[in-house]
Amino acid sequence: MQFFPAAYQAIQNNNNELSETTLRTYFWNLKKLENFQPNLCCEEIDVAFIHAYKSHLQECGNKPATVNKALSVLRIFLNQFIDDGVKMKNPFEKFRIGRVYSHRGFLTIPELKKLYWNYFNQKEILTANEKEAMRIFLFSCFTGLRYSDLKSLDATEIADWKIRKQTQKTGEAVYIPIPVQARLLLDTLPLCGNIFHVTENSQFNRQLRRAAKKLDCNRYLHCHLARHTFATTCITIGISLPATGKLLGHRNLSTTLIYAKYVDAFLDKEMKKFNRLR
Repeated sequence: MQFFPAAYQAIQNNNNELSETTLRTYFWNLKKLENFQPNLCCEEIDVAFIHAYKSHLQECGNKPATVNKALSVLRIFLNQFIDDGVKMKNPFEKFRIGRVYSHRGFLTIPELKKLYWNYFNQKEILTANEKEAMRIFLFSCFTGLRYSDLKSLDATEIADWKIRKQTQKTGEAVYIPIPVQARLLLDTLPLCGNIFHVTENSQFNRQLRRAAKKLDCNRYLHCHLARHTFATTCITIGISLPATGKLLGHRNLSTTLIYAKYVDAFLDKEMKKFNRLR
């Protein structure tokens, strides 16, 4: 069976269930695979092929996380074919992709406080687009919502200053009580419709960085940095790891633990438990 026609047909069959971000990820990584092996047959995909493809991606200068994403996309389609009844062996049963732990940037609490109050005290110096980008970024810093969920956040998903939403990336339902800092970023809540005007991702980040510069923030900001900031802030102020993971919509606590290793205050607090040995 030819791999690429089957993969594109699988995308078409599930098009209504896939987010715009997921579609872009699939098409981009299928293009990489097609450049490596244009007329790929499913029968050719074995452990040796995966190793060869991984080596090719590395030689092309792809970072470890990018390589893992490409292999994960290949695995997704093979699993889909098998679920659809195609008789074939799954080489990923004998090939472990592994996990890449890269440093996750975030704003410290003093940096977040400074940016937050500079926004309120100086937002008149920002253009309308810059102001909206910074408002959205700060709201994410205090709620942990992803870019895709900020973009789709509807007024009907907020009641009694609590967000109840099904996340687009994982489909997990999140419940987030909105803290006062985030409430102040919401001028008025419409009865229905989108809460924010979120532009295309690269454009959003450009507007955000222009706003940050005007507000005396020299950090390289992007939308996902806000989510990392929320996670590390939760851990720093003492919100438990299970509760932090629940707020972030994590399926596994191991994902939340990634943030804990960046928070010195959390490690300091935990190590003080040795004092009980006295």
